[in-house]
Amino acid sequence: MTSSKRRAIALASLIGLLGSAAAGLIGGLGSCAPTADGPAARPLSAAEAERLAGMRVRNHTDGTAGVTATIAGDKLRAEGWVDWRRRLAYLRVTRPGAASALVQGVPGLVATMTEPGSASRGQVSAGPPPTDPPAGDWRVRASAGDGTTGNSAATSVDALLNLLFGASATRPDSADTLRGSDSRWLRSDTTGGDVVDVFLGPAVPPAPPFTAPAPTRLSDMGGAVRYWLGRDGDLRRMAATLPGKLPVEIDLRRGEATAFGAVAAFGGAPIVPREVTADEARLLAGLRVADLRAGGGRISVTLPSRDGALRRGEGWLDWERTRAYLLLRSSGGEAPDELMIATSAAVATRRVPAGAAGWELPPLKAPRGEWTSTPWAERSDEMGGFDLDLLLTEAMALGGTGRGKPSAVRESARHLRDDTLNGVAVGVFEIPKAAEGEVAPGYARMRYWVGTDGVLRRVELLTRAAGYAQLDLTPDGNVPDLPRPPKS
Repeated sequence: MTSSKRRAIALASLIGLLGSAAAGLIGGLGSCAPTADGPAARPLSAAEAERLAGMRVRNHTDGTAGVTATIAGDKLRAEGWVDWRRRLAYLRVTRPGAASALVQGVPGLVATMTEPGSASRGQVSAGPPPTDPPAGDWRVRASAGDGTTGNSAATSVDALLNLLFGASATRPDSADTLRGSDSRWLRSDTTGGDVVDVFLGPAVPPAPPFTAPAPTRLSDMGGAVRYWLGRDGDLRRMAATLPGKLPVEIDLRRGEATAFGAVAAFGGAPIVPREVTADEARLLAGLRVADLRAGGGRISVTLPSRDGALRRGEGWLDWERTRAYLLLRSSGGEAPDELMIATSAAVATRRVPAGAAGWELPPLKAPRGEWTSTPWAERSDEMGGFDLDLLLTEAMALGGTGRGKPSAVRESARHLRDDTLNGVAVGVFEIPKAAEGEVAPGYARMRYWVGTDGVLRRVELLTRAAGYAQLDLTPDGNVPDLPRPPKS
């Protein structure tokens, strides 16, 4: 299988995974069933069904809103923001007698850390989190809003994130489905001085067309949620019941378009995609030549996975010989610590030998025996190429002879943002692969961090787990003589 074919399969699989993550929200709220309270409750009118059906699209269009949520009264409080376009939420979570936590989430993944300086007892911070996430030990894991974490606080926060993400969509719900379901108009209310309508509706309504009769029970559509909708269609408040029968109330601060950064696993600082300039096109067209001239350098790999493991690698990449050598270690999960030697044709791996706990880099004299060598074409599954393989082969392929055509680069490449990496100013770009078709700006699977000298500093990959992996390179023309892959 060619590398382009593997990338095409991987892309299609990733799209399917993202869809599955969204579909997984249906089970993520557990039994959330606020009753259709009050004698005034009645079925939706046609106009009300249309307004409720358009609520998720309006949220997506508006983009960002402030969030204040309370779970089970004042026992757990979360404050921050949700960016429905980026599918990203960022919260500070506090509860009595505990350190405050910073939480970021995307559909299917959650990153958490104890807030730096937060006391072990008592709340020392309040309000939204810092807009730039602090550096530190962010732990990335799968979302578990269905109660599978074994940690009630984590389960509640995950379910809260699921509820926020479920309130956004790129196309309207089916108004006919809502009218034919157990959705109800409950009452009129006021919030922030404005008159609103309170509706009972589904957490995640199914999208038409239906292969079977459309569901009518809210329990079959993620559970029941109360929505406070303004007359203009703005969502102002939500209320539901989370796993463990914990009530949650979420107030949304509309119009609070705070720009906040993401942790590295979720893509970093906000992006504003635009077409590349003529100078940027020339820079990117000469990327492979500049890399080959640089020779290669030290590389570091960071790869989050859905099982909560974080895989890190240290080693070298040699663009002149198209070879890489890594020491890979994992924290959490079941992946073993490994040595990896890669070329353009194959990869050889073996477990790290006993007594290597103090290694920071792979030994230049590779240990003998126990190596397994596999052609790249055989290292894939039904979902395509593995994340680490795609990241590594892409980085190795970015050094070579022959410049690209700036005119062709300008047609496809996009500038996402300017940034710094290890004190070096870089531009962050994407150049969608042919298999990615009409991918929306900012959503190509690969991102390239390029210095003003035209040399690659980072390759970033949107992984199967829907987080970002990074391969960082520090150019150094004196790359050691890396070992060849031992024969099996």
